[in-house]
Amino acid sequence: MDVNGWNWVVDTDDMTCRNVENEVIIKMEKVGDFLRGRIQDMPMTLFAEISQYEDGEKIIEKIVKMAEEKYLEYRPGHLVV
Repeated sequence: MDVNGWNWVVDTDDMTCRNVENEVIIKMEKVGDFLRGRIQDMPMTLFAEISQYEDGEKIIEKIVKMAEEKYLEYRPGHLVV
């Protein structure tokens, strides 16, 4: 599954990144001076599809990492844990 082309919408007030096409929401959490993304919402059908891949866990990690990177484009000066 290629998640590289996903488009992210950043909401700095909510501290979230949303992928509208796949209905995924990543919530950013402050950890000291760092930010960490966590999945807030993902359809079960998408999660089930990803889990069928041998590298499913890495795909999930990549989705979160991509959202973190996009968020940091709008919130420079914070580091991701």
